[in-house]
Amino acid sequence: MNARVLAPPRRPADRFDDLLGRRVSMRALALLRVLAGPAVLLHLWPFISDAMHGRVYRDAFYEPYASWYPELPDALYIGLLGLAAVAAVAMSLGVLTRVATVTAFSVVAYNLFLSTTHFHNNRAYLVIVLGLLALAPAARSAPAWPLWLLRFECAAVYGASGLSKLVDPDWFGGTVTWQRVVRARDELDPLPDWAVSVLTDRGFHTGAAKLIVLTELFIAVGLWSRRTRYAAVWVAVAFHLAIEGSASVQVFSYLGIAVLVVWAVPSTRDRVLRIDATSGRQRRLRALVRALDWLTRFRVEQASPGSPLELVDRDGTTMRGAPAAAFALSRLPLTAWFALPLLLLPAVRRARRATSSR
Repeated sequence: MNARVLAPPRRPADRFDDLLGRRVSMRALALLRVLAGPAVLLHLWPFISDAMHGRVYRDAFYEPYASWYPELPDALYIGLLGLAAVAAVAMSLGVLTRVATVTAFSVVAYNLFLSTTHFHNNRAYLVIVLGLLALAPAARSAPAWPLWLLRFECAAVYGASGLSKLVDPDWFGGTVTWQRVVRARDELDPLPDWAVSVLTDRGFHTGAAKLIVLTELFIAVGLWSRRTRYAAVWVAVAFHLAIEGSASVQVFSYLGIAVLVVWAVPSTRDRVLRIDATSGRQRRLRALVRALDWLTRFRVEQASPGSPLELVDRDGTTMRGAPAAAFALSRLPLTAWFALPLLLLPAVRRARRATSSR
């Protein structure tokens, strides 16, 4: 009798290696490169603007990190800033992508470490993102490790921020946010009196600070689970928009929203959208999907005349009509934030449950 040879159980280290080495779609990183270009330009603009008026960092107080760190002549330094701006545009246009990304990263990192006064957390985050994009292969598919590193960095930003505020009694108790508002009291004058009264109330900040901390911690944890990921992404976008409207954080809000694209499942054409070309509404949706499906999530097929709009998800779930349209819009990067709440509507939930129960 032949004995069956059982394969030895796989070690966690082997599964971890497979996770990082598995070839996946790099569309999310390609889109992030496109979006990172404007972030680099926004970051460099204050330095370039000063240079256009004859000022560089040496013309004001600055503190080098190390005496041996090389400092360029003014003309060469200004030229380097211009080169980084050109590289940022090339990144977004996909011209010499790898060279452009490495150039942008090198100049932004060099400029950051010229002086301790240049350092801000948002600038450090930009350097980290550019560094990982520079290391990642500029290919349609590649090993998954750059994607996982960016995901870890993205979640770590929210986790570290939330935890630091949690253990800081002044932050968690609302003192920090209340003092910021009080110092900027003159900027609240355009608001109605009731809004100013609420925003300057000490008790309001006691609760608001806790909400901020819990929001950051939810985003950090929620991004890792597929069950909560879309909710975490939606909350993260709202969180960044609120920050942008209430504080000066330079490129952080824009970059934070852009990096969220790395949480998309790294596969392509795994959903089917069947369109009836005789229907005006369906044709408009087809045009919208083709224009905004930057991560190539959908395969668009022709349906027979008179057929309702039909969407087949990657798990086989089939939806038709308005629920299918809402779901399709929730999977496009530009419309996802507006469309995700539609998935909570009873009609959409019933459509998904009806298919899943068959």
